Amino acid sequence: MKKPFIIFLGLIAVLVLCLIALSQRVKSDSSDHSPADTLTLYCAAGLRNPVSGIIDQYTSETGRKVNVIYNGSGALLSQIQLGKGDLYFPANIFYIREAQKLGLAVDETIPVSYLTAKIIVRKNNTSIQSLDELAKPGVRISFANKSAAIGKFTRRILTENRLLKKIEANIIVTKPTVNSIIQDVTIGSADATIAWGALAENLPELRTIEVPIFTAQKSHASITLLRSTRNPTKAMHLARYISAHDKGLKIFKSAGFEIPPPTKKEKEFPKASL
Repeated sequence: MKKPFIIFLGLIAVLVLCLIALSQRVKSDSSDHSPADTLTLYCAAGLRNPVSGIIDQYTSETGRKVNVIYNGSGALLSQIQLGKGDLYFPANIFYIREAQKLGLAVDETIPVSYLTAKIIVRKNNTSIQSLDELAKPGVRISFANKSAAIGKFTRRILTENRLLKKIEANIIVTKPTVNSIIQDVTIGSADATIAWGALAENLPELRTIEVPIFTAQKSHASITLLRSTRNPTKAMHLARYISAHDKGLKIFKSAGFEIPPPTKKEKEFPKASL
């Protein structure tokens, strides 16, 4: 009687050990994909089209998850002050400098794209050809507010050239993102806006009008590492991936965005390899 009982106890002990080992393995596997390992990227809303494609490709190639928060560049800076994240990608380098002053971002910045502000109208609208026509009575302008990079950028350039007051009377609405003001023109609720040209030039309903004072001062969209990151190595890998000419910049270029030429420094990171 004792021998079968001892064998039975032995089997129970083996079973318990197997269950413990299995539970430890499951715990280990789940930790590999825990929320703490997911990177958080704060990205300007105007860059959503290329960035969403880059992130899909990055996740497919590496298996790493990325949570992207899209908003106006200034609004994102406010969010970063209240929360944590890994990378900041505004549509103008001014916001990165502000983040650095606040101690939120590291000193290094990586250039990704040059953005040119242009007048945006519907394709069948031939009555507007320049900034002067935006000041004509009856023209309805949708304008970005100061929390969006395009809003802050255009206000500064127009003010420097004493042109903002000439069109202010025709601004019927202000919106928090560049996407919103382009949408207003697309659906006809506004006659014109000033937005990043790359966002509208691929839309068949719209046409863009170059403005010399904007062409002369392009906005630099760069990416930087946040000091709150818990995964600096992985975060920098994603930043390099986004800014690599054979990876992220290839997608930016195909989306109509102007990208910087390769530099000697980039040769240190020819490919965003793991």
